[in-house]
Amino acid sequence: MRQCERGAPERAITTNGVVRPQIDISPGERQFWRIVNASPDLYADLELDSESFEVVALDGMPLAYHDPSIRKRSMSHILVPPAGRVEAIVTGPSADSHAALRSRCFDTGPDGDSNPAMVLADIVPAPQPTLQSQSATTAAPVYKTFSQADLKHVESSEPEFVVTFTEDKQGFYINGQKFEMTSGPMLTVDIGALHHWRVMNSTREVHPFHIHQVHFLVYRVGENQLKDPVWVDTVNVPFGGSVDLVMDFTDPIIRGMSLFHCHLLKHEDKGMMAKILFR
Repeated sequence: MRQCERGAPERAITTNGVVRPQIDISPGERQFWRIVNASPDLYADLELDSESFEVVALDGMPLAYHDPSIRKRSMSHILVPPAGRVEAIVTGPSADSHAALRSRCFDTGPDGDSNPAMVLADIVPAPQPTLQSQSATTAAPVYKTFSQADLKHVESSEPEFVVTFTEDKQGFYINGQKFEMTSGPMLTVDIGALHHWRVMNSTREVHPFHIHQVHFLVYRVGENQLKDPVWVDTVNVPFGGSVDLVMDFTDPIIRGMSLFHCHLLKHEDKGMMAKILFR
């Protein structure tokens, strides 16, 4: 049975600690929203009635940081896995409409947990805001671009490291190993270059892959090359599928022991986590 069934959810996603609060926004008003999925295991496939999200950043990474030509992307809905973040501009709907911020149902796979649709908050009209003048910043924007040739070279190369998620009745594993606090690093990476990683999911449920300290470009899911790849630090790996990533290990401040893992809390706590040493 698919895990995207309809009906009342067993658990609700709260918004700022409140079940189905009201969000005030004037018709036509543009607000900047920062959304964090702090749930240990629920996915938020966000949708706003009658409006799109003007997404400007994902997982704390501005879309323009690696490509100044991409200032924002209009998205009718956006899947935010556990630990995922999104920053977007939202425009207030008309005063005579009933609008809500919703999470669409999400199929977590044959062995996954139920993740039905739910209303996260009601959008209510507010009086027209009083605009306050603010001095414009004079700081120049900061970008870090990679040449298309360098990216294509990494993308077309063989994976330098493969992460394989597996599970059984005894626990959850990465490359056949269950995490232990006393374990050494699964691999050591010298910083200063881009690397091609592949994450494979050999289970019957979705796993959100997450790594500390760095972002990566998700450019292929299975055999499908993505038209509009994005830089994130958390990505869903389809059950029985794979994702290919360009790992950005070029930042000179990356140092020491770090972690990569599935970001479903019960999975990482039961072994689906590994250490990585940056040097």
